[in-house]
Amino acid sequence: MGIALAERAGGEWRVLYRAVVALEQLHATLQRLLTDYAPDRLLVGAGTGAKRLRAQLREWFPNAAWETVAERDTTLRARELYFQYHPPRGWRRLLPKGMRIPPEPYDDYAALALILQYAETP
Repeated sequence: MGIALAERAGGEWRVLYRAVVALEQLHATLQRLLTDYAPDRLLVGAGTGAKRLRAQLREWFPNAAWETVAERDTTLRARELYFQYHPPRGWRRLLPKGMRIPPEPYDDYAALALILQYAETP
């Protein structure tokens, strides 16, 4: 499960937290983040398993207002974000962007992509 927290500082986005978390650790991780950061918005992607996840989040955090957002093109944007933070090295930098796949789970960058997409929506 990807989790990201970000804030806009001036005209730039600053990532406060980003991680891929096992489902077993999700409740404790979210509890800590909600306490430590008190975010203004709580977004949940509308993709695979979202219905079950939203039900679980409502049970865990009944007073939190979770907003469901579309996940359109977030996987592609997540790849772009991953390689912005981890530029390819060696022969991998010669691969066309469309053929580059991160060597590790990058659901945290998908969560960040959701935040950016949400912020850009009029």
